[in-house]
Amino acid sequence: MSMVWAVIAAVGAVTFLAGVTTGDPVRAWSIYLVNLVFWSGLAATGPAVAAMMQITEARWSPSVRRIALTTFGFLPVAFVLFVVLIAGQGVLYARWLTPPPDIAALVAKKAAWLNAPFFWGRTLVLAALLFGTCFAFVRALLRDPVPPDDELERSRRNRLAVILLMLWIVTLSLWGFDLIMSLDPVWYSGLFGGYFVVTTLYTTFCLLSILTVSANARGLASIAPAAVQDVAKLQFTFSVVWMYFFWSQYLVIWYGNIPIETRFFLRRVFVQPWQTLAWVILVVGWLIPFAYLLKRLTGRPPQRHTPLVVMAVFGLVAIFLERVFVVFPSVSEDNRLLGVQELLITLGFLALFLLSRRWFFSRFKPVLNLPHTGH
Repeated sequence: MSMVWAVIAAVGAVTFLAGVTTGDPVRAWSIYLVNLVFWSGLAATGPAVAAMMQITEARWSPSVRRIALTTFGFLPVAFVLFVVLIAGQGVLYARWLTPPPDIAALVAKKAAWLNAPFFWGRTLVLAALLFGTCFAFVRALLRDPVPPDDELERSRRNRLAVILLMLWIVTLSLWGFDLIMSLDPVWYSGLFGGYFVVTTLYTTFCLLSILTVSANARGLASIAPAAVQDVAKLQFTFSVVWMYFFWSQYLVIWYGNIPIETRFFLRRVFVQPWQTLAWVILVVGWLIPFAYLLKRLTGRPPQRHTPLVVMAVFGLVAIFLERVFVVFPSVSEDNRLLGVQELLITLGFLALFLLSRRWFFSRFKPVLNLPHTGH
């Protein structure tokens, strides 16, 4: 199976290279950015979730914590892909690198922040620090369990967790502000960085639901239905927090009715095909999962988890489309949804993510089937 995924990754890479050299570089770089922030966010947030569980001393399922760590495998690949992104700056960030005359004065006021050396310097340095801390934390947690009387090792892991979470929140917030919001250097929202972090947490808990159920089904772990239910609760919670952040951002901008801010939503909410895509994201990513998870979480934990996996897939697909919804209209005036080129590049990223996770298992050999300790 690894060979199949390797071929898919190669096809995605060839499609991307063809797109940026002889095809449509704007759309090729746009879908590259969408995939980069989506999969890198998942990869970095898995260890961050484990760090949250470490600090709060969550003992309800050690296996779930270790499953969360396995997304780390993509981070070394992600760093290389961030370096490659520099080659696309002239396409993606042209509006502040070489601003047109009508916005030159506004962009000039942000030159201290939006200049290429500082922009890529902070992006790569923060990514390196975050990924390196994730590596140290993963190695620490995959050692033997800490004996009850070993306070020194427990304190060391807690310090690593705190550093990881601080780097994670700063880095992912800046991914939202820098890599995505600055595509349109005139538009701004003070909530966008936090919004990006919350949506990434939502997708990570969706992925964690899928990986938990899959580990049970394949015999890699024996996770009690109550623990799976706890993951579902977190998935439900962050679906609600996602919509809360979206509505808070949308309401303030719409109520203020300042053209420089509202035009961002006008194109996406009232112009096709973005209007239809907006409704698809709302229904598939929030309304349907909210309705199902609300019903699921009011009774006893079910033994079958197939509907939960479906809702998790809905959440992942919706947030991926949300990234498309935010990125594509900012880069191009072209009102077209995803085509074959974008699909093949996305499948290539998916293959890289899956292959990286397999590398993680072969390199670290994590034992997922740890004893359940209760709440």
